[in-house]
Amino acid sequence: MGRFFKISELSKASGVNLETIRYYEKLGLIDAATRQANGYRLFSEKQLNQLSFIKSCRMIGFSLEEIKQLLELQANPHNRCEVADKLTRQHLIQIEQQIAQLNQIKAMLEPFIECQAEDVEHCQIIKGIKALE
Repeated sequence: MGRFFKISELSKASGVNLETIRYYEKLGLIDAATRQANGYRLFSEKQLNQLSFIKSCRMIGFSLEEIKQLLELQANPHNRCEVADKLTRQHLIQIEQQIAQLNQIKAMLEPFIECQAEDVEHCQIIKGIKALE
């Protein structure tokens, strides 16, 4: 029989804060806790593993909706990998778009870096930002 955790223990073991665990449970990303006669909610190693998977997905930028889809796929090992592949390809396209946007922002900011003005009235950074309005 596996180990069981109170929510505070699950939080410590997973590195996920209490409110986030409750939120993930509400969204159905992790299985619901079992409630004991004394009112304590207990979580299993399965929920700890689910949290670990969610943390890994968040680390590489997947949205909660994407994570939900990946968890559903993972729950049935006989599913075809094509869905996960498609989801990951779409995610990579989004990342490439974000990188392009960040490069544009970087290019817009770089000319402002060497402002030599002594006061804000003549500051090229402030003038440059105002010109973007």
